[in-house]
Amino acid sequence: MIISQHFTASGELIMALVSEFLSQLTLAHTGEEEPKFPTVVPVRDFDPAKDAARIEAAIKTKGVDEQTIIDILTRRSYEQRRDIAFEYERLAKKDLITALKGALSGSLEALILGLMKSTAQYDASELKASMKGLGTDEETLIEIVCSRSDEELVEIKKVYKDMFKKELEKDIAGDTSGDFAKLLLALVQTKRDEPSNVVDYQKIDDDARSLYEAGVKRKGTDVATWNSIFSQRSIPHLQKVFERYKSYSPYDMKESIRKEVKGDLEKSFLTLVECFENKQLYFANRLNEAMKSKGAKEKVVTRIMVSRCEVDLMKIRTEFKRHQKRSLYQAIAEHTKGDYQKALLSLCGGDD
Repeated sequence: MIISQHFTASGELIMALVSEFLSQLTLAHTGEEEPKFPTVVPVRDFDPAKDAARIEAAIKTKGVDEQTIIDILTRRSYEQRRDIAFEYERLAKKDLITALKGALSGSLEALILGLMKSTAQYDASELKASMKGLGTDEETLIEIVCSRSDEELVEIKKVYKDMFKKELEKDIAGDTSGDFAKLLLALVQTKRDEPSNVVDYQKIDDDARSLYEAGVKRKGTDVATWNSIFSQRSIPHLQKVFERYKSYSPYDMKESIRKEVKGDLEKSFLTLVECFENKQLYFANRLNEAMKSKGAKEKVVTRIMVSRCEVDLMKIRTEFKRHQKRSLYQAIAEHTKGDYQKALLSLCGGDD
């Protein structure tokens, strides 16, 4: 793991990452949750009142001092940002979110306001926005529902209900249709098996054969069988199933998906396979495509950087460098500009 020279002076990021990594390793061995590889970690010697006063001064400055807002909010953990918001309200007698909305605009505003939500709140609000009004933003729905773990989805559903007084399942069912809706709903029901230490070779073989017989082997696709295997089996099990699948089918799983289904359903299954195989590479590829497209798809870039900076952005950076032969930091510097670029580079946490 390479940490940019930007942080060697204080060494804070390195120390925080090392302690985070060690504590997560313990968790990983007990199977409780995935280890985290954040680029944004809690800052030491944190003084929320001082940060709140600096933000208030930055907002009051003629023309707004965006740099100070970026420096503070992109280098604090969500818990710390929440403390700053509390202190800000005490000091300025107004709500920080409202003040930021008034002071910022465009992509920078979207990014900073995203950081003021917890990861689950942010995912929930992105899902809600993707289903609001006419037409559905299927790309966002697919990205979030297909890439989040069952634990994350359970939390997102809870937060979604708190925030919008509606069930996520109901909104998805009302906004999508057919096999695509059935797959998303199967995933959101979070019935995935827990990973087991015992490898069940018979079940791996049965599932691989079932996937083949439900797809490539027959005319038309038995999507229900695919849905249940993709949404209910543990990820280590599925990785072995896809390997075994090659002994039945002339095509690998991704090629089979492309041959068997089309449109949003195809995108969803492909996203699932990519995330099962290497979730961080999936996000690295998404970032690369979003930045390459004409007029960088800023919504996609913002969403991935904000939602992953306290989860696994350090690993996404590693995958990006390995596959694109240049760093994520360099790609952001090339494809974005202004204060928005500064905020993204700060979340990125350094050059590789």
